[in-house]
Amino acid sequence: SVDAAGDHWLLLGAWVAGGTTVALVALWQYTSGQMVITAEGVWRVRAFYGSPNNLALYLERTLAMSLALALFTRSRRAQLGWGGVAALQAVALLLTFSKGGLLLGLPAIFATLWCGGWVLLAQRGESRRPLWWIAGTGVLALLALMPFLGTERFQRLLDFQQGTGFLRLQLWQSAWQMALDHPLLGVGPDNFLYAFRSQYILPTAWQEPNLNHPHNWILDWWTRLGLPGLALALIFFGRMIGWLWQGLRRTADPVLCLGLLAAIVGALTHGLIDASYALPDLMLAWVLLAHLAERSADAD
Repeated sequence: SVDAAGDHWLLLGAWVAGGTTVALVALWQYTSGQMVITAEGVWRVRAFYGSPNNLALYLERTLAMSLALALFTRSRRAQLGWGGVAALQAVALLLTFSKGGLLLGLPAIFATLWCGGWVLLAQRGESRRPLWWIAGTGVLALLALMPFLGTERFQRLLDFQQGTGFLRLQLWQSAWQMALDHPLLGVGPDNFLYAFRSQYILPTAWQEPNLNHPHNWILDWWTRLGLPGLALALIFFGRMIGWLWQGLRRTADPVLCLGLLAAIVGALTHGLIDASYALPDLMLAWVLLAHLAERSADAD
């Protein structure tokens, strides 16, 4: 119904407005030098979050939606408005210097928008010029990062003998063993931390004993809920992607479907090396994404 569609856009607008608000706070932090985290040669913004990575995990979802609306909405005025919102979120995301967000999540979002945009524009019989805007946006993001590639944060990107890369490999090894030891039921929701630091932490990873998730969404669902929980996650995410792909091809609101699809793909890709679901704000975002994805299928 018209009222239901209006409610959905109200929810979506409030969600994107929240992402824009935290982006503005993050930009203020960077320009003022307040509440930033200095690490590996860069200033990292975090807005209201305890970690810049948490900010990146949230912003990449709202950015995907904003970019889709900026690129494929037919109204020129709406394109300018959504484009301005997307620019604020993109700059804030870059300033988190989140490796997962910038090197996995963002490329996955661009790739999804490009592929989905090709389908969308073909259905409309319109010029594929917006696809060049996506490519150009990716190039601009890369150029924006160029001055920082010489910093320690990016120079050690592929160093798996020390630092973050080394600790992440140790963590995955511990989480894999935990999953194998508790394959059917896992260790229980929110029990990863206690099992990890009391039994599964490797001696070489002693610097990080307080990690409460395995930094991989597959291992996260498996260690929390066992194989049935992992199967549930695969069904949950797979159904959403299926609904949105169908909606992209057949509903009256394909741009909404494309933005949601890009947000999901970006989140799952980034979630291969970080949190993806089991944080309060991310769980709420997933509920919203699932609701809108299901409604897009019902509107088919």
